[in-house]
Amino acid sequence: MNKNDKPFELIVLGPPVSGKGTQTELVSKTFEIPHISTGVILHAIKSDAANPLAAEVVKYMGKGQLVPTELVNRLVAERIKQDDCRLGYAMDGFPRTLEQAEFLDKNADVDYVFLINVSDVTIVERMSGRRVCKNGHTFHLKYSPPKDQAVCDTCGEPLFQRDDDREETVKSRLEVYHRETDAIVKFYQTKGLLIEIDGEKHIEEVYQQIVRKMVGDLRSRIGWK
Repeated sequence: MNKNDKPFELIVLGPPVSGKGTQTELVSKTFEIPHISTGVILHAIKSDAANPLAAEVVKYMGKGQLVPTELVNRLVAERIKQDDCRLGYAMDGFPRTLEQAEFLDKNADVDYVFLINVSDVTIVERMSGRRVCKNGHTFHLKYSPPKDQAVCDTCGEPLFQRDDDREETVKSRLEVYHRETDAIVKFYQTKGLLIEIDGEKHIEEVYQQIVRKMVGDLRSRIGWK
């Protein structure tokens, strides 16, 4: 099967806590295609001693360093050639840079690029309102508040705000996201592949937006009105 014979090669982009991973997983299940993320690929290889690239991946991840772009590109290119991707795949976490988008363009025939739009104000609210306990139970001061803001409902341990969820940290992450993603968005807009989705809706409504776009496109391809 040639790369352009796959009907479901799609990418989901979005800022932190936009729900892009959740939406990618839902689309994956709906169309029975694999959900691909670079994080899963790297951890799978890291745990596979028989893989010739395992040692190289461990070398970086073991030190908490980012895996070089060239290596990530190779791993993604190999992953989308595997047999379970014969009808395509749903991918999030890649591309993260314009360079990676250009690389993917040479190694795949992407059909859809969904951009889940969520305002920076909403992202900050979603993240800065989270509270966790040492046992991993999670609450949100607005959306799923504990009975006592200082104590976990489940285990009674103190609740705290993770450093990654502090407002100043979130804003810093968003600056990086916009700096890296704006060029990717323009790249896919130019190619006519970008589809913007309102990510401020409920999870189910966001999912329906994506599926309606895909089904409508597939119907037009086969002339079914």
